[in-house]
Amino acid sequence: MKIFLFLTFVLVLSLSSALFSTEAFGQAVSLKNFNHPGIKWGWPIKAEQYVFTVNTTSNYDMQNVTFNKDAKTLTFLGNSSHTGNIAEIEIPTNLIGGNYTVYQDGNQVSPIILKNANLTTVILKFNDTGNVKTDVIGTTYLPEFADIAPIVMVVSFGILFLTTKYRKI
Repeated sequence: MKIFLFLTFVLVLSLSSALFSTEAFGQAVSLKNFNHPGIKWGWPIKAEQYVFTVNTTSNYDMQNVTFNKDAKTLTFLGNSSHTGNIAEIEIPTNLIGGNYTVYQDGNQVSPIILKNANLTTVILKFNDTGNVKTDVIGTTYLPEFADIAPIVMVVSFGILFLTTKYRKI
């Protein structure tokens, strides 16, 4: 009975963290101190039968985003007329995940990468002007059964509970 209570407790904790993940909110900032305020775009990316939204916020013109599922790569094309560029790219973990490698104009860079269960944020800073091509490469693509795994776990524990209950009779 103790093990059953322990497993139920673990199951409830894992499901509650998956279902009730919280978003972070930042403080409002005045744009009058910035020379080039950010532009936010939501890019719909089709992968198999799903559509994911990749959000970008940058202080330069982000012109296009493409996805190559075989290479697990998102390619961002942009153009900047100034130096001091920064971009934040929010990638759903179910689209591409794992360890990320980032290239700008063919050169590997070391961005800031922040991860949580559902989203990875890649933060890039660079001083180039003109056209810029950024490739973000992941090691995993569209994990199968990611959404159904908690349901399978609940059904499994239910079957386990019923079989142990009726075995005593």
